[in-house]
Amino acid sequence: MTFIVDRRIAELLCSRICHELVAGVAAVNNGFELISEIDASMMDETMALIGSSAKQASGRVQYYRMAYGFAGYEALPSMAAVDALIAGLVETERRFTLAKRDGASSAALQPGWGKLLLNLTVLALECLPKGGSVAPSATAAGGKTVLAVVGRGEEARPPDRYRGVLDGKVGTADVTAMNVHAYYTAALAGEAGGRVDTDFAGGTATLSVRV
Repeated sequence: MTFIVDRRIAELLCSRICHELVAGVAAVNNGFELISEIDASMMDETMALIGSSAKQASGRVQYYRMAYGFAGYEALPSMAAVDALIAGLVETERRFTLAKRDGASSAALQPGWGKLLLNLTVLALECLPKGGSVAPSATAAGGKTVLAVVGRGEEARPPDRYRGVLDGKVGTADVTAMNVHAYYTAALAGEAGGRVDTDFAGGTATLSVRV
């Protein structure tokens, strides 16, 4: 199936980005409002809250700029660049960590591959309802490159809202703000010449694209 990214899909992606950012930005705003109402003994705690929330919002803005924006096609030439963005995203999320890759050497990233890895990572995080770790990789295999993200955590499983989306059984008319990320990731995989394959076993969620 051809995954079409039309205006409606773009608008749903915008809705998702706003949803991801609103909590952190609102926390910063609430912190500043509290400053005028609290005594000096609580100032350090309030400033720490503002700083943490601002850092979280900044990390998400940088991440989604590359994951959804045009810059992600050219600005991610290496796994180091991908790792840095993922680290920034999960740093303020106590439930998640960025795991080290195994000893396999990383293949060079072609334009768009880093962007695809960022989107696969978001899928992997959403497959870990109780938290865990994610490990992105790009490895050469049989003349192809396998872009993969392995998520490990208790009760790793695909969210029900993604059912049928990655394998093309959900058309554009049925895409919602809740499942648009899976649809968009599948579209990126198709653009790269592959498809999203999934495997769930023993507390592990593996999402990969062979390109």
